[in-house]
Amino acid sequence: MTWRPGRVDVVLVLASVLPAWAALAGHLEPEARSNDLLGFALVAVVGLPMLFARRAPVPVLLLCIALLFGYYSTGYSAVGLVLPLAPAFFTVAEAGRVRLGAWIGGTGLALSTVFRLMSDHQNEKAGLVLGYDGAISLALLAAVLALGDAVRSRRGWQAELDARLRLAAQERDAEAQRRVADERVRIARDVHDLLGHAVAVVTLHAAVAAESLDDDPAATRRSLDTIRTVSRQVLHDLGGTVGLLRGDAGTSTDPAAGLGDVADLVASTASTGLDVRLEVRGPERPLPSAVSATVHRLVQESLTNVLRHAHARSATVTLEHGPGDLVVTVTDDGTGDAGTGTPGHGLQGMQERVALLGGRLSAGDRDGGGFVVRAVLPVAADRVGAPG
Repeated sequence: MTWRPGRVDVVLVLASVLPAWAALAGHLEPEARSNDLLGFALVAVVGLPMLFARRAPVPVLLLCIALLFGYYSTGYSAVGLVLPLAPAFFTVAEAGRVRLGAWIGGTGLALSTVFRLMSDHQNEKAGLVLGYDGAISLALLAAVLALGDAVRSRRGWQAELDARLRLAAQERDAEAQRRVADERVRIARDVHDLLGHAVAVVTLHAAVAAESLDDDPAATRRSLDTIRTVSRQVLHDLGGTVGLLRGDAGTSTDPAAGLGDVADLVASTASTGLDVRLEVRGPERPLPSAVSATVHRLVQESLTNVLRHAHARSATVTLEHGPGDLVVTVTDDGTGDAGTGTPGHGLQGMQERVALLGGRLSAGDRDGGGFVVRAVLPVAADRVGAPG
C-alpha cells in the first residue's frame, strides 16, 4: 500500500521549520551571511525529513542533525540546535528511545558549543553567551524528551486499560453465557423430572381406568381422580417455572418439594399398582434445602424410570441417615433397565444433581435381577456444594 503523509506528519514539519524560520528572520548574528531565499530553503530542507519521523524516528533525527550542520556550514545566521530538531527528539522519545535521544542531543550540544567557542575565541563574552544559550538549549531538550516520554507512557497506559476492559468484557460475556447454559440445564432437569413422573403416573392410571371402566366403576373413578390431581399439580409446577423464566413478579415462590414429600411421592406411585415401600434408617436430622430437594428429585426420577422401563412388580426406596451422609437407594425387581439402557436425560440429570452437591451416584443391574440406583449425598453444611 502506498504511504502518504498525514496531518500529524505535516504538523511535525511545520513545528520544525517555522521556529527556525523565525530565528533566521531575526538574524541574531550580525556578522553572519545575509538572509535570502536560499537560507530559508535550506532551513526547510532540514525539517522535511520530519515527514517520516513517525516511521523511522532515530534515522530521521540523525539525518536532520546532519542537514542542520550542513546548513551551518553555509554561514547563515544560527537558528539553534534543539529548536529546529525538537519534533525529531519528541518522536524519538515517544518511540521509547529517551536515553538514545538524550545521548544524541547532549553530544550535539557539546560539539556545537565547542565549535562555536573555537570560532569565537577572541570574544571575552563568548563563553558567557554560549553557556547561557547552552543551558536554555539543554532545558528545552529535556522538556521535549520528557514530553515525548509522557505521551508514550500515557498511550501505553491507555492501551493497557483498553485491553483490560476488553478482557473484562469478554470474561463477563463468558460468565453470562456459562450462567445461561447452567440455568438451561437446571430448567431442563426440572421440566424432565416434573413431566416424566406425571406422564408415567397418568399413563398407568389411564390404562387402569380403561380396563376397569365396565367391571369396576369405582376403580375407574379413583384413577381419573388421580389423573386429575397429578395433571393439576404438574400444570401448577410448570406455570411456576414459566413464570420464573418470564420474570413475572407475581410468580409463586413456594418451597421446592423435599425430603418431607418423599412419602407422598411413594404413595402416589403406589397408587398405580406398583408395590412401593419406603424404608428410613438412622436418626433423621434437618437437611440443607439443596440436599432435601435433590433427594426428592432422585426418588421421583428413579420411580418414574421403574414405572416406564423396568416392568417391575415391586420397588423399595431406602433413606439411610449417616453421621455425615445421606444414602438414597431405589431398587426394583423388574426385568427391564430402569436407566433406559443407555445414559438418558433422566440418569444424566440425576448424576448432575448429585455431582453439584459433591456426592456420588451409581446405577446398574443388581444381583438377582432388577435395577438399583444409589446416591451418597453429603449433609454437613461445609461439604454441600451449589444447589442443583
